[in-house]
Amino acid sequence: MVAVARHDAILRELELRGSLAITQLSKRLDVSAMTLRRDLAELESRGLLVRVHGGAVSTAVAKQQERGSGSGGAMARRPVATIGMIAPTANYYFPQVIRGASDAARELNCRLVLGTTNYSEREELRQAERLIASGVDGLMITPHNGLVEGSPLHELLIEAPVPVVIVERGVDERIAGRIESVRSDHAYGAELAVRHLVEHGHRRIALAAREAATTSWLLDGYERTMARLGLAEHVRFRSLPTPAVGADSAIDALERFYDECVQHEVTAALMLGDVDSMAFADLVVERGLRIPEDFALVAYDDEFSAFAAVPLTAVAPPKHDLGYAALRLCFDRIRQHERTGHAVTRMSLLPTLVERESTRSA
Repeated sequence: MVAVARHDAILRELELRGSLAITQLSKRLDVSAMTLRRDLAELESRGLLVRVHGGAVSTAVAKQQERGSGSGGAMARRPVATIGMIAPTANYYFPQVIRGASDAARELNCRLVLGTTNYSEREELRQAERLIASGVDGLMITPHNGLVEGSPLHELLIEAPVPVVIVERGVDERIAGRIESVRSDHAYGAELAVRHLVEHGHRRIALAAREAATTSWLLDGYERTMARLGLAEHVRFRSLPTPAVGADSAIDALERFYDECVQHEVTAALMLGDVDSMAFADLVVERGLRIPEDFALVAYDDEFSAFAAVPLTAVAPPKHDLGYAALRLCFDRIRQHERTGHAVTRMSLLPTLVERESTRSA
């Protein structure tokens, strides 16, 4: 390996992990320890790293250690593992998932490397390839549409040389192999909402949701619970559109849903997403109905349901716990990676229901 390539590999290692050990990197690059020491000395002379006993740290880590030492605190520890995390977005729903993963990483002294995809299938594949190639020890990923059999992403993850954990998506047992997963039990979340509304005297309960990875689970839980409670004849589902920015199709669809509820004497609804739930609550009030006296409403997600004009009862998936559990599972598999025989884990976490004014009796 030529010097330029070795220097590039060294700097990539430091960017990814913050530190490196000569003995480990020399084996990986198939060069002598003496050669690596010369490389580290040259890169240090250029201000690109700081040599330490047995290896090197990045300049950022060195500054952090210097600050910690100067204030009397403990020297920053080298991360024991680097875990990649690929999420569809960092704007809605997933910030708490990411925060949970970050908290677990900090406790376990891991480095978390985050990428977001804006729900792009191509970007999911690109980022997964990049992180695996850069040498992460484990990978957490949320495919926007689940893991599709035969897709390039499926083939990449099945053959990945590191542990892979799917986050907040279902895993088809037929195609997943030893890929593991942690997700919310959204069907149970729908059951919580329906049972809560029935306990408040409602029998005609509707469900409305945009097309999303969560929708099929919600519909399944809603239909099964209505059937178990003897209310199958009152099942009513409305699929809402995902409009372009500035379009009026969303409010038009909510108005049609409202008219349908009135026509069929529906007195309560479960709605996926705080945005649509809050808009629908405003529409109900504008049409002259009282919440919850005339119409009860439960939102699903609970990102900001509490800030609606009428604070909304909401089902809250365990987002922080989801990220926390997924990273811990990934870390456990990294420690076990050289061993075989551990049981494959597919974990489901239960949502909770937060009662507020939109269903609360006087």
